[in-house]
Amino acid sequence: MAEFPTIDPGKPWQHSVDEARAFARERFKERLENGEQVGNCSCHTEHEAVTALGGDSARAIGVRFRDSSRVYFYEVDQEEIGVGSWVVVGTSRGEEAARVVISPRQMLLNQFDGDLEPIVRLLSDDDVAGIEQRRKLSAEIVKRGGSYARDHNLKIKAIAAEFSFDGQHLNFSYSSTDQQARSADDVKQWLEQEYRVQVSMVQVGPRDEARLIGGLGKCGRSLCCSSWLPYYPDVSMGMAKNQDLSLNPGKVSGLCGRLLCCLSYENEQYRQAKRILPRLGTPVQTAEGTGMVISLQVLKELVTVRLDDSNEIRTIPAAEVLGESSAPRRDNRRDGDDTAQADGRRRRRQRRPNESNRTP
Repeated sequence: MAEFPTIDPGKPWQHSVDEARAFARERFKERLENGEQVGNCSCHTEHEAVTALGGDSARAIGVRFRDSSRVYFYEVDQEEIGVGSWVVVGTSRGEEAARVVISPRQMLLNQFDGDLEPIVRLLSDDDVAGIEQRRKLSAEIVKRGGSYARDHNLKIKAIAAEFSFDGQHLNFSYSSTDQQARSADDVKQWLEQEYRVQVSMVQVGPRDEARLIGGLGKCGRSLCCSSWLPYYPDVSMGMAKNQDLSLNPGKVSGLCGRLLCCLSYENEQYRQAKRILPRLGTPVQTAEGTGMVISLQVLKELVTVRLDDSNEIRTIPAAEVLGESSAPRRDNRRDGDDTAQADGRRRRRQRRPNESNRTP
């Protein structure tokens, strides 16, 4: 049983929320490992629960490659493979090493687009030594490739180099302002002569360059694209405006020079909240009298109101001013519907005959 001596199960209010959550997490993991039922779920009978849904199933693991944040699934029959283990799997480029990020579990085969391929084997000590040796050589190739491009006045910036699992193929990533491929061909020929491997030149954009190089974002954490983000989201300046952020592109751009991917993370929450909260300049009724909304704290659901009688400013929860008489109606219209309705009213006014020309 999970040991948590500082908490009394009969008096959970005597301890902090974090302590209670930690105890609940440990207890939940323990019951799953012991095959006990948790609530009304079927986690303790995983195979039976999946089989009951119908269709063929298989035991699969999720893996992630070094150059990708996406998760790929492979069939496995070994129970001892855990999260963090390294395995060898088959890909379109041949065998590659991948890290397990999702532990083995029973999954329906109709969830996958193609066939579920089995893993080849676990990574051996010799494989690890070879990968480490090629990793050091890749760093040397990037440095020498960049020096070669500068010495020959080639408009190429070396970004990254990665060997295949067998060491016979090299992917050389670069960025370039040269519209023609002559510079890349020169570097490719030099690399093949120097290292006796097959080289593929891959030109990348600003976002991929930041993902391959890595770094720290404005938040002080590792870049999302280089750590976990599987796809680049669609980001627009309208998201920054919707979240009341600075509209200066330099302040809402990342290391790649493009808009921050994290602008899309909370955008939908802001949109939903702003449809419920009163608009700026809206008169509302509070416990202290009538006032006007002058500021919103969307995530905290706080409203700043200037009272009409005393001209004082109060910051109060939005629930206290969202009465039937003052709250805006819940609106499920899409963005841009207000503009469309305004255009419609304008067109109707234009079609309306002049008052002086009306017949009595």
